[in-house]
Amino acid sequence: MEEKKPQNSAAASALALLNQKFPVADVIAGTKCERAIKWELSIGDDLTPKWTHSIVCVSIEKTPFAKGSCRTAHKLKDWSNPDKPLVGKFSTNKKTTRDSYFTDVLMQTFCSKWAEKFNEAKPPKPITFLPSYVYELIDHPPPYPVCGGEPFIEGDYKKHNNNSGYVSSDARNTPQAFSHFSYELSNNELLIVDIQGVNDFYTDPQIHTKNGEGFGEGNLGETGFHKFVQTHKCNPVCDFLKLKQMNNQTKKTLLRGTLPVVQLMEFHDAIGLNGGGPSKGYDMNYFRNGGGAQQPISLDDEEKMLQEQLDKIRLQQQQKASKPAPQMVKQPSNSNLKKTAPVSGVSPVAAKPTPKSPTAPLSPNSAVSTSSHTPSQQPSAAVPVKETPAVAQPVAAAAPVTTPVSIQVRTSPPPQQPINVQSQPTPQPTPQPPAQQPPAQQAPIQEVAPDRSAFEKWDLKNIRNSDTIRGLQSECITGDDNNIYSGSNDGQIGIWDVKESKHISNIKAHGKSVRAIIKDTTEGRLLTAGADSYVKLWDLATQTCIKEIKEANEVNTIFLQDNLLYTGCNDKTVKVWDMRNFECVKTLSGHTRAIKSVCAMGNLLFSGSNDQQIYVWNLSTASILTNFQGHEGWVKTLYAHNNYLYSGSHDETIKVWDLKTTRCVNTIKCKDRVESLHVTNQGIFAGSGDYLQVFDTTSYENLASVNTRSSILCLWRRQNQLFTGSLASNLKVWSWDVL
Repeated sequence: MEEKKPQNSAAASALALLNQKFPVADVIAGTKCERAIKWELSIGDDLTPKWTHSIVCVSIEKTPFAKGSCRTAHKLKDWSNPDKPLVGKFSTNKKTTRDSYFTDVLMQTFCSKWAEKFNEAKPPKPITFLPSYVYELIDHPPPYPVCGGEPFIEGDYKKHNNNSGYVSSDARNTPQAFSHFSYELSNNELLIVDIQGVNDFYTDPQIHTKNGEGFGEGNLGETGFHKFVQTHKCNPVCDFLKLKQMNNQTKKTLLRGTLPVVQLMEFHDAIGLNGGGPSKGYDMNYFRNGGGAQQPISLDDEEKMLQEQLDKIRLQQQQKASKPAPQMVKQPSNSNLKKTAPVSGVSPVAAKPTPKSPTAPLSPNSAVSTSSHTPSQQPSAAVPVKETPAVAQPVAAAAPVTTPVSIQVRTSPPPQQPINVQSQPTPQPTPQPPAQQPPAQQAPIQEVAPDRSAFEKWDLKNIRNSDTIRGLQSECITGDDNNIYSGSNDGQIGIWDVKESKHISNIKAHGKSVRAIIKDTTEGRLLTAGADSYVKLWDLATQTCIKEIKEANEVNTIFLQDNLLYTGCNDKTVKVWDMRNFECVKTLSGHTRAIKSVCAMGNLLFSGSNDQQIYVWNLSTASILTNFQGHEGWVKTLYAHNNYLYSGSHDETIKVWDLKTTRCVNTIKCKDRVESLHVTNQGIFAGSGDYLQVFDTTSYENLASVNTRSSILCLWRRQNQLFTGSLASNLKVWSWDVL
């Protein structure tokens, strides 16, 4: 592409016009300013550059706010658009010519055309090269000083790679993949490097060409190609874009890191399999006082800590077998993993009192987002489990669970006063009916319609689209018996009427896309999280934001359990927030890429990431128990159900992990990238590209695959209806028959 630089005759005519319109440029709005010729470049579809100029007044701060090896950066205001802050860039090399500034603008504008091609491939994160300009400051003696100009973007400025093979130690996937993309799609004739900027707003790139011609002195030609190929490591975005692997890499090399296999006794204790339910750990005092901050520094220390941990677990088991549980100041989230023996002639509901206290399982969290989910929206019928009387013995010898157990998570906040926790019943005594309980323990609970998936037989092979509700595109979704709430990529919350199947209204909620949305069923409030780095709490009665949390980076997923909120962000961390005072009580670090899904069950937290890993955290110790490996793409969605974890990935698979053995027991092949999951006792519902796919929960048989004509981003179920959201401006309603 031949560069057409601005002609001196054009500059002369511009200066003459400037002197005519602005004979003196001194002070504007109390700020000293000077006259300038602003040069802008546009590149047409035929790649022909066209320069235009305009007459402006500018104010430039003398003291730079940043310095690099080649340039200084100054705050610049262009009074033709005073509300748009700019950066003025001056070269520190006195030999820099006027033409080099125009070459820089040419490169950056040319790269923006390549960014358009990159974004057309629908990468997970689109990129933008900032518009750039040249300012000639003609109120100085000739030759007139020249500076580059571009919009000012707040945030951490990072250099991801350079023109001689350097790659940042914490290199992100997207910048590296874009360089690879430019190299491959140009048939190895061109390479865009020197990627730097704030987030995915890039500036000051360098272009290598095969013949080494054009694009300034930084064009190293084939030498630049060789340096890039030698240091580039293909990542999941390269694989997502189906770029050819460099340096003989394979998909397996994209898996990052290994962790020790979990000790099953500790793991089972955390999810409640070792009797009594999850151990305490929800008051977060552990997080606040810094407990567990010290890590073992040697194998001996690690073995010693592990042995102490196992001894502690054995002692707890012996105590549980020999005496009733003591009083606790705060009761953790309850689970029906407390294996109450069935009593002949007594239904599971009547076999145990259900006062409004933490000892009775309530409705699980109804949160459903694009990347993290809770168990089904209403509690399923209790499943009786046979059990031998408890005796003091090692956990490994405990009686096996012969029937799948539905794990339910309580969403009400823990009580502030001590609670009398009754001892666990044994098979011999008949439980006292609710009417005979002391009045203090008979607080009424909110009636919730039972989840029909627990006792109905569904014909999921004949799932069908029963309605389409026009209104707003949806990236995430949740709801209740009356309304559905969805989050859109334009920052709005959509409100939909469930019973009448219509769109009601929108709420402007975030400055960027709404990534996750959940319903706090205990308070009747809504929580949303967005790409603008905010988590917001909404009063649905007034449709107003009553509290907000500012995160350090884009929030991709949230999960609410008890009084704790878990957020997964682009900064590779999961944060734990106490919703009673909106305080961050712990930051969980370990992943090497952005977090896309979080999900809690009992005393375990699961996190899925773009690093293709699933980490399992013990909430009592804030430590990583293990990681689940096997996915070859981003882990976009997690769902915990019946002692199994279901993970959906961009590698077009769903993996089923048995939490009793910590092993993957099945891999379900889907038609496209899996963005969202919902699991019931009878069916696994998956949003897989343009397809809604349904699999049998037991046999994993593919029951249905329906082409929805638009990529499904989120799912939410209400009894035997499923609602799916996509970038199309509607919700689709799916239904099936009850046999």
